[in-house]
Amino acid sequence: MDIASLITPGTVITLKASRDDAVAEFETSLIEIVGDCLLCEPIMVEGKAVNFKMPGLKTEMSLFDKSEGKMYCWKELEVKLGYYKKKTLCQLVYIRCEPIVINRRANYRQYIGISGKVTYFRSPPKEILIRDVCNNGVGFLSDKKGEYTVGKTVNICFNDEDGRFKFDLKCQIVRERELENGRYEYGCLVNNPPYTLSAYVAHKQIEERKRVLGHI
Repeated sequence: MDIASLITPGTVITLKASRDDAVAEFETSLIEIVGDCLLCEPIMVEGKAVNFKMPGLKTEMSLFDKSEGKMYCWKELEVKLGYYKKKTLCQLVYIRCEPIVINRRANYRQYIGISGKVTYFRSPPKEILIRDVCNNGVGFLSDKKGEYTVGKTVNICFNDEDGRFKFDLKCQIVRERELENGRYEYGCLVNNPPYTLSAYVAHKQIEERKRVLGHI
């Protein structure tokens, strides 16, 4: 795939770095594409540029294509510091593989209809209705159009009714859709979805089947 067909200068991309059980995400923006290398704005933490050249560190990149409504993920990257036009510090991201297409709609979605909370950037938590979940995604309802920007990251928290499952999920908004009742549905992909999310979906499926069969 030609990366230039998905990304243009100024586009925000997300880099995820992991080592052992530690995971961190960083956002940067594209300056220019040179061959298989993305020249990006330097990622700064406490005034210092982040160095991704560490033993055992794994990096991957995700990018949301608004025109297709798809999330692309590159699992093999080399990230290091360099200079743009020999004078401006930048992050060099070398792509070593074809992207994986992540499509939430390809997974079975289980309707749950329970309350939860969403936190967007630095705004205070807001009450929402969790509409459905799948192995790597969450859908929730809001009363306002454009309240959450497609491509941005939010935190979604909710507990199952009986308290067996509790979730605090970092998600990326991938879809906004207006419903017939005037409300808006937002579809999210869960970054690094926990095993318990799949277990919860399976648990809700079993409950639903029992109800349909009249067992409970």
